Amino acid sequence: MGRAVAFGHIRWSADDSAMSDQAPKVVAKVVGGLGNQLFCYAAARSVAERVGAQLVLDVDFFRSDVRYGRQYRLDRFALAPHGLQSSRRWLPPSMDLGWWRIRRKIAKLGLVPGVSSIVERDSKRFYPELLSLDVRGTLHLDGYWQDERYFRRIRPLLLTELAPAAPIDARNRSVGQEMCRSGSVAIHCRRHHHRLADGSIQQARGRPGLDENYYRAALDTLSAAGTVEHLYLFGDEPQWLLNALPSGLPRTLVDWNAGAGGEVLDMWLMTQCRYSVVSNSTLSWWGAWLRAETAGRVVAPAPQDLEYWVPNSADWVEISW
Repeated sequence: MGRAVAFGHIRWSADDSAMSDQAPKVVAKVVGGLGNQLFCYAAARSVAERVGAQLVLDVDFFRSDVRYGRQYRLDRFALAPHGLQSSRRWLPPSMDLGWWRIRRKIAKLGLVPGVSSIVERDSKRFYPELLSLDVRGTLHLDGYWQDERYFRRIRPLLLTELAPAAPIDARNRSVGQEMCRSGSVAIHCRRHHHRLADGSIQQARGRPGLDENYYRAALDTLSAAGTVEHLYLFGDEPQWLLNALPSGLPRTLVDWNAGAGGEVLDMWLMTQCRYSVVSNSTLSWWGAWLRAETAGRVVAPAPQDLEYWVPNSADWVEISW
């Protein structure tokens, strides 16, 4: 039986037989949409790189995501060599997802025999223990790890590994070249909660979202710092952005990358822009973070009371909304 040990606010479940002299291995549980998958990968990659461990990605979550129908998308990137862990689904999808959640709760309690794991207790807290963890045997990481401090150290590696693996098609390549040549701004909005597995949209509710005042203030901030020449509008409702922003600058609605994997191309295009306006979306967070170091300013919302937010990069400009 695993023995549960307090590890800050993370549950550390250690088993003496698992902590052997075998070559270290870091197994990352990958969950959520593309942005969250990237956080899962980046944190695990950083731990594995630091201790010289093999990296394995556990993708069992995606076999039964019956509510949102999200798919594993990290296979579309030029990742470092890694293992892939998946198992066959024996139960109906909804029951299998329930069993997946039960197993996660059991892991939190340190009750999984022969398994050493760290389960993130609060996705809005930063756990510095992860930066100096000694890994022996096989370690399972279960969390979102939505903070650049977990992986900022390996940023040069991630800039290479989180590039699309497949060649960029002619249209996106051409637009990307235009972005690199001008004072381009990637502006992203997230107006909806989720697109469900049946294609319908679940509207955001509860906490407020970003309104037109935020986007106008963000543009004013960028215009005061540099030359803004062309706006590229991304997100689940780019037409709303078109109507919300003041006229006077050329604007392009980036709405042609629909379908499976289209978000990978959208994110790549965001990385080609000189400036970025981030929304309450992990996808736009990565679109800004993966830009070249020499790119211009990033404006992001101060967290305040957003339904979805991730701590901003240390060198971004936060504005109230």
